Amino acid sequence: MAYRETSLWNELNELRCLLAFKKLESLGFPRGKQSEFSRHISQKSGLEVGNISAKICNYKSVAGVNNESNASVNTKQLYSQYGHKSIAELEELITLHERA
Repeated sequence: MAYRETSLWNELNELRCLLAFKKLESLGFPRGKQSEFSRHISQKSGLEVGNISAKICNYKSVAGVNNESNASVNTKQLYSQYGHKSIAELEELITLHERA
């Protein structure tokens, strides 16, 4: 996957958003939880809360939960590669990325 050098977006932050989507899905998309997850990811990543929330919405679209969106090629590719993984598997993958 290709990310701009000047961007804070990378595979780790994409995976964090995918994990947030998976958790939201497992909880039935409760009101307010996406904002909570977005704030948590923002603190770890330095990305803006609104950008993270939009990325989570892109995962909803790619997964067919929401209408079509302007999801990036990276988001579509990452979902294709990791969207089938469980929450536990994604958490393990994120931990490996954080240690690298």
